[in-house]
Amino acid sequence: MCDYEEFLFDCEHSVVRLKSYCHFARNDPNHECLGVKVLRNSWRQHGQLCDGCASAIASSRGYGQQQHHHQNPYGYATQHRRCH
Repeated sequence: MCDYEEFLFDCEHSVVRLKSYCHFARNDPNHECLGVKVLRNSWRQHGQLCDGCASAIASSRGYGQQQHHHQNPYGYATQHRRCH
């Protein structure tokens, strides 16, 4: 059972990240977990936006040229809780 953490942002998006591999995934060459994925913690990020929304706001104000996307640097897609 691999452990995951969820980060909840004020923009109503969330990011799920791997916290630790289970015994079987640690020993598998591809780190493949065939067991249950367990959400250990959910962390509210008060006053913070996800990377995609923060980039969109910065680019709309002329601070950067990044496109609004929902992919964080760790490779996990941001999960939408509602459309905006």
